[in-house]
Amino acid sequence: MFRNVTRLAGVLSLCATLAVPASAQEQPEVRIGTDGGYEPWTSMTSDGELTGFDVELAKLVCERMKRSCRFTAQPWEGQIPALEQGKYDILVGGISITPERQKRLAFTQSYANLPINFAAAKSSGLNGKATWPELRAALVGKTIGVQTGTQSQKFMDNELKGEVTLRLYDNQDSLNLDLLAGRVDAALAGRSPWIALTRSPQGEPIEVLSPNLDFEQFDYLGVGVGGLMRKDSDDLRKAWDEALCTLKAEGEVKRIAEKWFGFDVSVKPDAKICGA
Repeated sequence: MFRNVTRLAGVLSLCATLAVPASAQEQPEVRIGTDGGYEPWTSMTSDGELTGFDVELAKLVCERMKRSCRFTAQPWEGQIPALEQGKYDILVGGISITPERQKRLAFTQSYANLPINFAAAKSSGLNGKATWPELRAALVGKTIGVQTGTQSQKFMDNELKGEVTLRLYDNQDSLNLDLLAGRVDAALAGRSPWIALTRSPQGEPIEVLSPNLDFEQFDYLGVGVGGLMRKDSDDLRKAWDEALCTLKAEGEVKRIAEKWFGFDVSVKPDAKICGA
């Protein structure tokens, strides 16, 4: 998630009303909240436009639903409260589906999945660990950076609490800067931000550490990402899921994933929702 632009201070509203048939204008506009700073899920162009995997996919969903949609960029830490207060109808942007979140909110079906990984300088001596117990032993006593309110923070609280110095960050950009500057020994985030960072010129000294950490090993990490909405949005959720079923079947989700990630992160259609 790595643009080299200054983090938005406060909320920047970005209008992205899609060109849809006139009949769509008879239905309420779908208000979509996203981070704008979690590349390649969601990011900002130099012209201040929202882009990324989730933005492109959401636009296709809106077209299939024949609905007008408007995107707004807001830092992650304020998105869920804003959703609950009725500012948005749905949030997108690499949001993990977890039982904890499902207790109070609703998700669309999962459409993509990636593990979380530690990243560190190539010179750190933390590379080459084949298993989590090996890497865990090497991390004990280190200073680790993580973005607050994420599955990565939950992982740290569950697996390394009290055994490392934990530094929390409001956004991925700040975490990246401290990792590059050597102010933390390692950092933990979804694999996608590290892909973007290590592909950039400034990220050349950084590497993604093995092993991958995922739901199969740590069930509290969730089963993938989905669109997040209020539980009273059943009609929108059903329409969104129906569009996702079609886009998955047509290979569109896979195509967009390969465009933004360089490989397929798409999830198969949910048989309970899309049918066998």
